[in-house]
Amino acid sequence: MSYSIFEDTMAEMTGQELEAAALRRPPVLLPLGVIEAHGPHLPLGTDVYGSYLLCKLTRRRLAERGVESLIAPPYYWGINFVTGAFPGSFRVRREIAEGLLSDILDTILGTGFTRVFLVNHQGDIRHKQMVADVVRSKNADGHTGVQWLDDGSSLARLEQTGDEPMWRLYDPPERWRGGLRTHGGETETALVGRYFPELVNWDEQEHLAPANLSARELAEWRRGEEHAPKVTPLAYHGSPHPSYDEWRYYDHHAKAMADAVAADN
Repeated sequence: MSYSIFEDTMAEMTGQELEAAALRRPPVLLPLGVIEAHGPHLPLGTDVYGSYLLCKLTRRRLAERGVESLIAPPYYWGINFVTGAFPGSFRVRREIAEGLLSDILDTILGTGFTRVFLVNHQGDIRHKQMVADVVRSKNADGHTGVQWLDDGSSLARLEQTGDEPMWRLYDPPERWRGGLRTHGGETETALVGRYFPELVNWDEQEHLAPANLSARELAEWRRGEEHAPKVTPLAYHGSPHPSYDEWRYYDHHAKAMADAVAADN
């Protein structure tokens, strides 16, 4: 698989092709991520590649069902508060990130698409709150086809029930529920190693030890700013040595995501 995050997205289409596609009203998958430190073994764009891959695999599953879908160019200027003190973590002000995401959605909707599913791969609570506020705003403006496609792991921290119209929930198999296995750890190392191996620093990865955090340490890490580097000086936690099939996390999520999107067709 190519590691270009524009492959098979709207960015490769002409304006005329996109306009014609909008007339067919296919669902649009919008990958969301950030540019942030993920340890000495993984690229700064790990979250962008993760959301892009989920969209790509979901689109493939939808095509198997005979459902057309499009992938929007990835949005990767979200919010990094927790990892903001690490080199390579791009910090974007809340109002800039929110305005940009809102403008991107307005562009997609203005082209004629009515269903847009946001696929997020960034766990920072400030980022998630921003995304939730943008989706709620679009829903309040009458664009009820704009929804956050999620496995339910975002609900508790956002104090949501899942019954709110902004959500399109999907249900992956039991083993693959509950979100990513830490930051720069098992799941994300499996992602990049499986699908974008050219981007892994294998020499570094080989010598990294697992860095498991206690509940207290995780709470301290989430305070961000100078606190996170004290807890995780190498900008990762969890194990950078995944089990042989950990990459299947993405395939199983994509299958369940496709089921949820296809429910409208």
